[in-house]
Amino acid sequence: MSGIKIIFKYTVVVGLFAGLYSCKREIPKRELISNYEINDFSELFHVFWTGLNTNYQFWDVETVNWDSMYRVYKPKFDSLNLRPYSDTTTNLGFQYMADMTKDLKDGQYVLQLWSGGDYRFEDSLYKSYISFIPKLQRTQRIRPALPDTLFDYISQYNYLDEFDYGVYKNYNTNVVSQITTGRIRKGAKDLLYTGINNFMLKESYDAKYVTYPPRPVIKNLFDNIHKGNCDGIIIDLRNNRGGNLEDVDFFVGQFTAKPALYGYIRYKSGSGRLDYTPALPLNITPQTGATDFKKPIVILADIYSSALCESVIQAFKGLSNTKVTVIGERTYGTAGLITGNDISTNGGSFNMGSFATARMSNAALLDKNHKFNFSGISPDVEVTYDAASINTMLQTGVDIQLEKAIEFLNQ
Repeated sequence: MSGIKIIFKYTVVVGLFAGLYSCKREIPKRELISNYEINDFSELFHVFWTGLNTNYQFWDVETVNWDSMYRVYKPKFDSLNLRPYSDTTTNLGFQYMADMTKDLKDGQYVLQLWSGGDYRFEDSLYKSYISFIPKLQRTQRIRPALPDTLFDYISQYNYLDEFDYGVYKNYNTNVVSQITTGRIRKGAKDLLYTGINNFMLKESYDAKYVTYPPRPVIKNLFDNIHKGNCDGIIIDLRNNRGGNLEDVDFFVGQFTAKPALYGYIRYKSGSGRLDYTPALPLNITPQTGATDFKKPIVILADIYSSALCESVIQAFKGLSNTKVTVIGERTYGTAGLITGNDISTNGGSFNMGSFATARMSNAALLDKNHKFNFSGISPDVEVTYDAASINTMLQTGVDIQLEKAIEFLNQ
């Protein structure tokens, strides 16, 4: 490992739950703020341990004993210096880093090995992987994620009349955002439907030169919300991996005429392990033309509804004059965002030169009761997908979660 330069780098990143389905994606370039010359694995360990010790958002509630990790793993990294440098030696270093962090609570945590490598996690071998994402890998053992296109196709062709959609791509991140709207054709009630695959609504609303512009779709949806032009609304956030913090106001703020508290946010205040800012209140800001939406709202969520999407659900739950029901599965449980600038937030992701990157929240989110959402938001009405119901949906187009939402609103 001689001569490897370990570099801490930072960037401005929106709070997307990026990397959710990509274990072999490109790692974005980051703004360089300082350099560390690393000549061996001992120095790599020091950078990794210190970076997490300094930048991690949840040490005050974390069950992992980070000081114990130092005592146990420092000798192991030191011993790697005695081995001939090879892919096997690199894999061992990657394995040790994975073992040290496999139980961290932060749902945004990702360890990326620049050159790729092998590691074992909960008795499974992950071979030639770039990314170690413990929260995702545990979730995938419950069931694989269903593609956005499946939900879109089934809703558009089996459940919706007058459907419309807009598509926007951010060419810096290559993230594609789609919104679908329409009227549910089943049941006696006049139900509005919208499916949102991630929260880039404001960004896509303001975008120009888009082939399938979301702006008119979003504007029409908001007009119907302001007028209460329906008997209820289904907001489909399944598989929604998060997005931009501004969308909490831009979207949820269409449903209320007055501010509402929905949670708290905090950052690192310094380089000390427990240097945190006070928890700052998060309030929904009503948007122009908004009135209190008095019709029932059903939110569809699943185990891949994550990050900022969970904040949006909490914000809807914070609306005092609106009945909001979550149907589906317990959400992902992220508890943090990657938002703004890592320098100004004194925490978050860091690079280890040509070896690895540690990616994590630079903002911690708490609910109205000052609790961290590590376990996800529980649905009010649980409807879970399993292999049999997924196969039935593929064969017949019957979406059991959407069916339950329609049944619930037609009671």
